[in-house]
This record gives sequence, structure tokens and C-alpha cells, in this order.
Amino acid sequence: MRDFLVEIHTEELPPKTLKRLATHFLHEIETRLNQAELRFESAQFFATPRRLAVLVKKLTEKQADSIIERKGPAKGAAYDKEGKPTPACMGFAKSCGIDPSALITIKSAQGEWVGFKQAVKGKTVRELLPAMVNDALASLPIAKRMRWNDGTIEFVRPVHSVMMLYGDKVISGTVLGLAADRKTHGHRFLSKAWISIPSPSTYEEILENQFVIADFERRKTLIRHEIDVAVQNTLGEHASAVVDETLLDEVTGLVEWPVALCGSFDKDFLSVPPEALISAMQDHQRYFPIVDKKTRALLPNFIALINIKTKSPSHVIHGNERVLRARLSDAAFFYETDKKTKLSERIPLLKNIVFQAGLGTLLDKSERIKKQTCFMAKALDINKTQAELAATLAKTDLTTQLVGEFPELQGIAGYRYALCENQPGDIPIALKEQYHPRFSGDVVPSTKLGCILAIADRLDTLVGAFGINQIPTGDKDPLGLRRAALGVLRILIENKLDLDLQTLVEHAYSAYDNTLKNKETISQVLNFILERLKPWYQEQMISADVFASVAALHITKPYDMHRRILAVQTFKNRPEAIALSVANKRVSNILSKYEENISSSTLNSSLFENDIEKTLAAQIANMHDSISSLSENGDYPEILTRLAGLREPVDQYFDKILVMADDKSLRENRLLMLKQLRGLFLHVADIALLQ
Repeated sequence: MRDFLVEIHTEELPPKTLKRLATHFLHEIETRLNQAELRFESAQFFATPRRLAVLVKKLTEKQADSIIERKGPAKGAAYDKEGKPTPACMGFAKSCGIDPSALITIKSAQGEWVGFKQAVKGKTVRELLPAMVNDALASLPIAKRMRWNDGTIEFVRPVHSVMMLYGDKVISGTVLGLAADRKTHGHRFLSKAWISIPSPSTYEEILENQFVIADFERRKTLIRHEIDVAVQNTLGEHASAVVDETLLDEVTGLVEWPVALCGSFDKDFLSVPPEALISAMQDHQRYFPIVDKKTRALLPNFIALINIKTKSPSHVIHGNERVLRARLSDAAFFYETDKKTKLSERIPLLKNIVFQAGLGTLLDKSERIKKQTCFMAKALDINKTQAELAATLAKTDLTTQLVGEFPELQGIAGYRYALCENQPGDIPIALKEQYHPRFSGDVVPSTKLGCILAIADRLDTLVGAFGINQIPTGDKDPLGLRRAALGVLRILIENKLDLDLQTLVEHAYSAYDNTLKNKETISQVLNFILERLKPWYQEQMISADVFASVAALHITKPYDMHRRILAVQTFKNRPEAIALSVANKRVSNILSKYEENISSSTLNSSLFENDIEKTLAAQIANMHDSISSLSENGDYPEILTRLAGLREPVDQYFDKILVMADDKSLRENRLLMLKQLRGLFLHVADIALLQ
């Protein structure tokens, strides 16, 4: 059992997806080794800007030998009366590549068949690995593959060399059009010549000697440490860097030998909104901003990571400062220029920006959002004047120069300009929160005004897109409709807004004044949004059967659904849950199979034949009014707690009572009792679906 190493040495790989490519490469290699039944101890990936590699430790040298047994026709059908092979027998033998005389007899309790048994020697890793590596690389999630020179080979970037080692030997084979070898390159600038790797176990150490830290996670940890040291050495203990994890991954994908340098910029730029400064540093220059540890106020400093050791760090810092200064000067100029025009004066400019072909301009969208926002404001007792003004101003910052240069500041720019104009109440924060949540795991709006503005914006986009048949298919979702749908659900649930989604969708549809082509828009949008709940709850560790039990009631209020789901999830852990779930399944089956209409709507106590029926009927009657009241107040945990007390009388009822009695009056009276029993549980969920 020896170590195996494969490395693909390329031009600079895309830094934002480097880690994803590397983890997929590792997964694909591991999957194929397991499928081929090649045992190994462990595996890890390496990833730098110019290489993808996988190291497999203690990989077995070959597959185990195996016996292949094939069963052919039944023996009676394999030979005729004279004992000669039939056409079926000869066809089977031919498929096995042997003469019919070489077939064996396979016996079992069911009979006898002709068969073929063959010993197959396991293949070696040298035979299997080249194809495995090629297949793994072909399966990587690469959006656009490149071709280079005049060849037909495709990969994410042009490939310079391929290394495949098993122990100290090269595995001969062709990967991505190149013959495998043991050579690779170190750092692009600090290591000029080709280097030779004697064995997989020396790979990481030899590369480090050539100024390449191959381990992605180790390099990431080192960058974090370098940032902290650079901040402390330059500014002291009172400062700390803002380390965004996404940016950290990207920077880790940009450097092989990280060196952190601390630079500064003019304090006058701190008058610009900090979001603009941070965006210029993070999104445009890949720098890490620095803040005061106590106040979290932005400091006029930054950390830049470079990919080389330098004897003149001051010159490098000066160069980075000069580049950043130009960016910040642009931001400051745009900010001061934009402030000269009020947001309200920008409203007419929205008619010059198309929202989406077939759905009008941003001015049209703003008018629709205003209608929806005011509708929700009335339902939630929010100041209508503020709601109308917030919706009117919502998209005006898209006409500013600051957003034109820094698109990621949409909403944030509106927030800052609204503060400068002293817009009342929660309007400034609502302009920013209309875009929350921006991504998975992002925060939802904190104000009610921000919530309804965010919901109105997303519902208008969803209804409009479905209305012109721009419906997501497969993994394609150019308008981000899945993200928008989940955003609506999260806002309603996490902010405890008990609004009816169907009503909201219908109102959003009406704002288009029957201009949409797709007449199924309302039902399609409603189903599309609610379908996002199932995977979201799976991420919250809610079991599928719990979700199904509530979804079966076809509730269109997401927050109401949420409360029911939490209550059922807790109920499921009670000892009574299993028995009551089974009983509900039994009740459901009985009622669904009874095709006649039950003539009476009230129980006839004179038809009770024993105390068991009287006891259960009394408990159902006693619970009816209280459970209805609890249901109106949404106290679902208390409902299920009370219903749990029915376990014993329900068990006794099914043990002693024949529901489907021959006498029709008796039968229907008992069915009516079961219907009332099931109705109590349906105040919360269909617990018959619990597993």
C-alpha cells in the first residue's frame, strides 16, 4: 500500500472557485476509488493559484480477485430431448465467449440452470488511475471550459503539466492531453526551474522549499495570522482587521506565498460612507479594512496580501495606496455629487431604466411596489404615509453615480442619502433592508417597514417573471427567483408576520392590471414559493414527515405553518405520538374508504353500546370548544399536549369497538365520532403522516 499523488499544473485558476474545484476533485477521486473497491487510508486536496492536487495515503496496489458467476437458461430449456444444446443455450455460451460444453450447472432450491463461472483478476492502480483522473476532471463543476493552442482538450485553464505518482514510480498515462510525469513548478517568480517530486509524501515539503504552500487550509490560516501580525505591528492592540470569510477564501486562491502589508489612506476619506470605503477595499482591491476594536469605527488603514517576498515593502505599500486612493477619490466625488440631487428628484429618472423586457421600467415597478407596500402596511398597522414614501424612493439610488460605480451599494446608498435628507422614521433603514436577505444565511430586515418593502419587491419580481413565462428550469435561474422566494418566506417567518401568502400574491398580480400573459401566474408563484419551504426546513433539521403533516393542510400563511411545524416536531418526541399517529392513520383509512354520506352531524348517545364509547365521546366534546379557541390563538403546542391525553381512550376504542358494524345507524354514529376525533388533530396537522 503506497501513497498516490495527482497534480494538475495550470495557468492561474479562478480564485473565487478554487476551493470548490479542489474539494470536488477530491470527492470525485474518492468516489471512483471506492467504486473500484480500491482501499485507502485517507485523502486530502491541495490547491494553489496554479495547481489542483489530491494526495491519497496508503492506497492498495490492486483490486481483489473475484469470481463472476452468470446464470443462463433453465436446464430444461438449455438442452433438447437428445441432450443437445438449444439455440438459447448456444446463445448464452457465445455471450460468455465459451463453447456450450464448458457450461456448468447451477443448482438452488428453485431448480437448475446452466451457468458460467469465471475467475477475474483484479486490475492494478496503474491500469485504473489514468482513466479515473480523467473522469474526475471531466466531472468538475466548471461553468466555462477553455481550449488552448490548436487542441481540442478543454479545462478551466490551460494545463502545463500533469503529475501522477504511486509510491516513487510515475504512473504512465495521458491526462488532459499530457503525459504524466513527476515534474512541476514552484512559485512563478521565486522558483524558476522545473522541480522533480521523488514521492507523494515529499510533495508538500518540496513545494514549500520552492515558496509554495500547497495546503489551502494551512495557507488560509497563515494569511489570517499574517493579517493579525501586520495590524498589531503597525497600529497596535487597539485595531483589528475585518476579515470576510468569502474574501479570505478568494485571497487564499490568489497567493502561493502570502505576505501581509499594512497601508493607509487619507483620513479625509472617512467622511465618505464606510460601506463605500469597505466596498472599494474588499470588492475592488481585495484588501482587508481595519477598524477600532472598541468602537468598530473604520480606520484609515488596510491590509493587502501580496504573493512574493520583497526587499522593499514600502514601495509595494505605496503602490497599493496609490491604487486605492484613486478608487476612494472616485467614491468621494460620486458621493458628494449625488447629495446635490434629492432622492425624490430622482424619481422621474426611473422611467429611463428598463426593469425587465415585458415588465416595464423601474418607475412602473416602483408604482407596483407602492401599492403592495401600502396594502401590507394597513394589515400590519404601519404608518401608511411612511410606507408610501419608502416605496416611492426605494429604487431611486439606482440612478446615482455611486451605485453606478459600486453596484453592490444599492440600498446602502439610498440609506445614506436618506439619512442626509433627514427622511422620517424607519424610511432610511428600510431603503437598505429592502435587499435583505441578499444571500443564504444573510440577516432579514429588522424593521416592519423594511420587511414589507422587501416582500413587495420580491413578489413583484416573482409575479412579473412568471407572468411572462420566465420560469426557472433545472439549475438555471438568471433572475434569482428561488432566492427571492426563500427571502419572502424567511422574512415572514423570522419576523413573525402572520400574513397570507396567497392574498399577497393575488394583490401583486392585480398591480399588473391584467397585462401578464400567463393566466396561471398566481397558483404557479404560490406553489413555487411554498416549495422552497421543504429544503429549508430540512436544513433546520426538521424531519420530512413533520413537514408533510403540516403541508397536507395546504396552509398559505408561512408563519402559521412554522408554528405548527415546531409544535409537531416537539409532539413527535412524546411517548404518545406513535400510538396516536397510528390511530389517525387508521381513522383516515376508514373514513376515506367509506363512500356513503353520513346523514347525521351530531352523535347519538343512545347508540353507544358501552362505556368506552361514552368516555371517548365525552372527551371529544369537552375538547372541541377549547381546542378551537387555542387554534385561533395559534397555541398549537397546548393543543397537541391536550390531545396526547386521548391516547388511552383511543386505544381502548379500537380494541373493543367494531367501527364498521352491520347496523347502518350504529356504523355511521361510530364513523361520525372518528371524524370528530380526526377533526381535533387537523386543527394542527395531519399526524397520520408521521413516521
